[in-house]
Amino acid sequence: MKRVAIIGGLVVAALAVAVYRAKLGAEETQGRIDELKTDVADAKKSIATLKADEAVLTRPERIGTIAQQQLGLEPAHPGQYTAPEALKQKLGEAQVRLPAPAQPPQGAPNGATTGAKPQQQ
Repeated sequence: MKRVAIIGGLVVAALAVAVYRAKLGAEETQGRIDELKTDVADAKKSIATLKADEAVLTRPERIGTIAQQQLGLEPAHPGQYTAPEALKQKLGEAQVRLPAPAQPPQGAPNGATTGAKPQQQ
């Protein structure tokens, strides 16, 4: 009976230590979660600031002024615009065709690629 009491006491002590360690681990984890939530909030504020900066920097009137002052560009005139249907007449048939796909090197076996990735549209 004495042995059972000693073993029971040791089991209770071990369980108490395990519960205490689990509680400490949970507190550390909660602290880390709070830090990450703060980091996320800071990142969201930074994103909002960057989006506002982008909106200011990409305003057409700002870009137009810079293009005129620094690059000497002028606004497009209506005569510079052409409808897609009129391109063949304006440029000629030969200039409207797309280039032929690249051919594999002559020494390469059939189906071999040159390492270039196909362009996706």
